[in-house]
Amino acid sequence: MMGSSHAATGLLTGAVVGALAGTEWTDVLVCAAVGAGAALLPDLDEPGSTVGRSLGFVSEKTSEGLRALSRRVYAATSTEREGRGDGGHRHLTHTLPAVLVFGALGWLVALFQPVGTALVVLAMAALGAGTVARSLKGWGPLRTRRRAALVVAIVLAVVAAFAPGGAAWMIGLTVAVGALTHVLGDWLTRSGVPLAWPFVHRGKRWWMFRSPVAFHTGKSPVEVAIRWVSLAGTPVVAFLAVPTVPVG
Repeated sequence: MMGSSHAATGLLTGAVVGALAGTEWTDVLVCAAVGAGAALLPDLDEPGSTVGRSLGFVSEKTSEGLRALSRRVYAATSTEREGRGDGGHRHLTHTLPAVLVFGALGWLVALFQPVGTALVVLAMAALGAGTVARSLKGWGPLRTRRRAALVVAIVLAVVAAFAPGGAAWMIGLTVAVGALTHVLGDWLTRSGVPLAWPFVHRGKRWWMFRSPVAFHTGKSPVEVAIRWVSLAGTPVVAFLAVPTVPVG
């Protein structure tokens, strides 16, 4: 999937987590922002990706580090049947253990409330908003779009720091769910994802699983539909959460 599609699906699943697990209505807003960014984390293994370039130097260097790590792990764990593949993009960060690691890191940082929670929200919202801003090529200079994305992320981080709710375990869960949303989104594409790793499937640890109705990334109306349904569904979830999540 394209970066904007991943961000949209993460926005929706994050809002759902906030609605189901939150104690305050602001949890829906905070978790939606976290989910949007977390749904981009797996693609940080590719410096040339939209998310890899979304925050300039910071995201590019992070991507380079994750890609190098993925290649080392691939080389160390691949079987004889794997061949001599690259092991970079769509490998280590697209596994289920990686989803758990992303979630655990989010939870550990968020434990240091309120600063930790604000940092997680700031980072995830900046990734999500930065990726969307980069894709809006007709909306002014890239530098201006990046600044606007950063302002949005800062506002959301301030809300997370001072609003009630925002339990650390919920933030960590949202990061994990967002990353899992990304992995499942790529499962829907023809490239697939290594869902079995670190276990061996048909002689391979890095067997690429894909949906029976897989589509080409960025070339399918199915992806467009998923993106717009996710964007339209998020405010619906937020609206429905109002009667069930206490305000104040």
